[in-house]
Amino acid sequence: MENRIDLDEAAGLLVRHIPFWQTAGIVVDPVTWRDVGEPWPYPLKVDRATLIDADSVGIRTKKGGQEGQLVLYRGGWADLEYWSSSDEPLVEAPGTDNPLTLDDFDRLLYRFAALFDEG
Repeated sequence: MENRIDLDEAAGLLVRHIPFWQTAGIVVDPVTWRDVGEPWPYPLKVDRATLIDADSVGIRTKKGGQEGQLVLYRGGWADLEYWSSSDEPLVEAPGTDNPLTLDDFDRLLYRFAALFDEG
C-alpha cells in the first residue's frame, strides 16, 4: 500500500509558516496544488476547492538573488530546490527513501526558510 500524507494538513502547516517567512523578507508566491484528476499535463491550481484529485502542494519563494521551491507529494516525498546567484543550486528529494510524516514536513519547512538566511 502506498504511503499517503494528508496534503490538506500539510498545506495548513505551510500556510502557518508564510507570515514568518514574509517577516524575514522572503517573498512567497501563492500556494499551488497539482491536479491529477485532469488530463496531462496536470495543471497547477491555487484554489484547492477546484481540484479533482490533488497529488501535490507546493510553494515558490524568493529573497533578493535567492529563489526556491518546495513541493510535497501525497506519497510522502518532497522536491526541494534552492538557488542563488553566488552558490551552486541545491536540489534534494527528502522522503524518497523513507516517506515524510507531517512532523518531518514541518521540520523541512523550517530548514527551507533557513536556506534564505544562509544565502
